[in-house]
Order: sequence, then C-alpha cells, then structure tokens
Amino acid sequence: MDLSQPVEHGETDVKRLIVFRFHKAPLVCRSRVALLRELNPDVPICGLFGGPRGVKGAAFRAGGKHLLGLDALYSSRESELWNWRNSDLVLAAWYRDVGCEIPFDIVHLIEWDLLLLEPLESLYSSVPKGAVGLTALTPITEVEGEWTWLRREESRREWEALLAAAHAEWGYEGIPHACLGPGCCFPRSFLEAYAAMDPPPLCNDELRLPLFAQILGFTIVDTGLRGRWRGEREDPFFHFRDREIELSAMQAELAKPDGWRAFHPVQVKLDPQQLLNGSDPRRER
Repeated sequence: MDLSQPVEHGETDVKRLIVFRFHKAPLVCRSRVALLRELNPDVPICGLFGGPRGVKGAAFRAGGKHLLGLDALYSSRESELWNWRNSDLVLAAWYRDVGCEIPFDIVHLIEWDLLLLEPLESLYSSVPKGAVGLTALTPITEVEGEWTWLRREESRREWEALLAAAHAEWGYEGIPHACLGPGCCFPRSFLEAYAAMDPPPLCNDELRLPLFAQILGFTIVDTGLRGRWRGEREDPFFHFRDREIELSAMQAELAKPDGWRAFHPVQVKLDPQQLLNGSDPRRER
C-alpha cells in the first residue's frame, strides 16, 4: 500500500490509520497485524518499534516491515524503557518525522498485545471524529488513592510538577483525568498540535494525554474498549496483570452479540481466520 496516496473512501467516511506499537515477539506481532488487516482491509498499518537499540534491535529495524507485513516501519531513537512510558511522545516524534506526510483523519495507536476483534469503524463508533479517544478515561480524584503512578512518591512529585506547569505556562483550569494507554485514538489536528507543542517527559502517557488534550482544547472521550475504571487491575478482559486473558473467555464473549471485543493482554500467536470463525486459533509463540 502506498502511504503517500489517499485511500479510496466514500464522501462521509473517515480515513483511518493504524500505528502498531511493538518491541518484541515478532511472530505474535505478525499474527496481530494479519488480524487487523482481516478486519480493516482498507486501513494502512505503520509499525512503531520501541524496542532495544543497537545490535539487539537491529533485526527488527532492518526486516520488521517485511516480517510483520507492515506498510511502513518507524523506529524510536529513545531507550526501550523511555518508549514504554512515553507512547505519546514517541507518536509525536513519528508524526514530525514521517506521519505528517501520510494522508489520514484519525490515528489508532494499537499495542502489540491488545487484541481487537471488531472493525475499528464499529469499535470506535462512539468517538466523535474531532475528539481524542482515551481508554478508561477517569477523573484523577477517583484513582489517585490506589493507582501506582500516583501513590509512589517520586511519580507523584512528577505529576504535581506537570500540573503546576500546566497551570503556569498554559493557563490550565480543567479537571485532570487519567487513562489507560492501550487503544487510544487521535484526530490528525491533535497530533499536529501536540507534535508542535513538544510537552515535557514528566510522568507518563496515561497522565499527559488527557491533560494536554484539554490544554489544546480537544474534547476527550472514553473509547469504551473496557469497563469503567474501578480499580487498577480489576477488569476481567482488559487489565495489566501478568496473567493473559484466557482463550475460552474471549470465545465466550465473541459468542455474545453484545460481548466484549477488546482484550488485553494477549501475548500468544493466534490464527486470525480460525479465531474469527470460532475454531481453536492457538499457535506456538
């Protein structure tokens, strides 16, 4: 797919672009890209590699585009840990370097271990075209007592410094929110403004994104990919525990007309055709 050329759409359609963020597990990533293509055949997929630099990550940078079946591949210049904490700043760098030349209306930032089992158009149908879609969007006051990023002294100080800067430098007077990183989506206009703004790397993406979307005057809405944030690890289908979502649980949800269609984490290789057809899709890692 030639990313420099616009994709054919109807007059009312939205030009979507997937930025697929990964740092390891190439065969798992390849199966995930294949599933995204199966469900979204007209949506280009750009890889965003945030793994190790040097010799360890050289194979990904050199052959990742072909191996994963991507339309393009961009490699972050930062360290693996920095990339993990700052997906928003990595995406801003991608936009400055290459994304600004690609025609799109909305970017979906999809993590390698986020499994989406419905086309983007329907999964994100509740997100207005000009809004910033964030997963588990929740006021800070509802999570600061139990969320690790705000309970630890060092990260709490960073958040307070960032919030103070927002008030002093940008006149922020809103209600601060937090979100969960996987599955967010952004209109082009937000990325353009955010990339030009170049926010400081304080805290992490899950605190910066809602804050700076508000500072820039964008509406922030929940993607609806998971249930309400009632605790850091409680959601049965979208959490951050070491335990993966069971295949049987996902298949049970797929059998329901109104079941969940987004699951995290899923770090095993799955055959997209078999998964969508209801047969056993498990493969080796």
